[in-house]
Amino acid sequence: MKKQTSRLITGFVSTLVAISVAVYGFSSESRDAPRTRAGLAQIGESVKVVVNSSFVSPLVELFGDVAIGQKSFVASNTILRADPGTRVCIGNETNLQDNILFLALRSLPSPSSSCGSRSNSTQERASIAHQAVIVNSRIGKFTFVGFRSRITNSILEDGAFVLHGATITGVRIPKNRLVAIGQTITTQAQADALPLKTADNSTFQEEVLEVNEEFAEHYSELYQTEGFDAVTGISAAPRTSWNPKPVKPTLGSGVRVEEFARLVGDVRLGANSVVGRRTSIRADEGAPIVIGESAAIEDRVTFHALKGTSIKIGRNLDTDDNIVFHGPLTVGDNLTIGDDAILFRSTVGNRVTIGTGAIVVGVTLRDDVQVPDRALITTQAQADALSVRRG
Repeated sequence: MKKQTSRLITGFVSTLVAISVAVYGFSSESRDAPRTRAGLAQIGESVKVVVNSSFVSPLVELFGDVAIGQKSFVASNTILRADPGTRVCIGNETNLQDNILFLALRSLPSPSSSCGSRSNSTQERASIAHQAVIVNSRIGKFTFVGFRSRITNSILEDGAFVLHGATITGVRIPKNRLVAIGQTITTQAQADALPLKTADNSTFQEEVLEVNEEFAEHYSELYQTEGFDAVTGISAAPRTSWNPKPVKPTLGSGVRVEEFARLVGDVRLGANSVVGRRTSIRADEGAPIVIGESAAIEDRVTFHALKGTSIKIGRNLDTDDNIVFHGPLTVGDNLTIGDDAILFRSTVGNRVTIGTGAIVVGVTLRDDVQVPDRALITTQAQADALSVRRG
């Protein structure tokens, strides 16, 4: 592997200890004094996977005072961290998808909420998409936060809709407002000038919530009937209304899967491929997810697809860390893609290079195209203007 750990979490992941999961809206459960045996002191209790009719993946990392509501779903390799003197609260019917950082940090200011004066929280029916970073913020009811967005010391009022790769710092996003892909909001004047979201945005939010409420129910059932191994590692997806006959991933010869990676459902991974630590390839909604032979997939990469869509990627995929691949998505051979990129709703040709931090959504990239670092490509005109590698 080119990198042994994700740079995004270097410096604190190794110190995280599972401490507690409490019921949202109530005081934390009582705890016995640490038990000792043969000189050993217990520093944490067994964390519940199914609690309060919610599912918390065993691959989630927890530290501190963390509370969760009813019928919520927290996917694998997300980090929920509450520093001493802070609190994290996840509301009812809320979903936190793969590889999210959801942090209450005592070193930074935060808006006060019912969760606490220094906290990070959501209200009910919030959707936080893959690899978002939420720090010391208050996320309102029926809100959506897109892939790899970052929200710090801010308030999202009810109904806010934040698209992928956005950055929001120190502001209040008004009710039902729309933050565009890749937009940066750092002043209240910018926040107040945002447009209202559309009816289509609201419909999409409802669809995301419906899918993830089923995940909360059926992943819980899967854990309770088949145990830990059925919801970690390489396993079939749970049965759902759209997936009544789950299958296990299919791996070609010579595949290597690193620690804490999660492969779920109809994943078809070609021979001689490598999957890095804490990478998630989840074919539990859209399926199949097909990745050709000799893929080199680094750490904390997320593959997922909307219901009724799929991901198909050719040979020799070469990724860096912290990337979101989201279907519908079709990619040719020899894609090289840099750290922190997003690739969604697109068709990509052969021998394409996508730079670090680039966002590519809703376009077709022709063969040999080079997407620069931190480029924002969301229209076909922008895609057609990209340079092509010669020779």
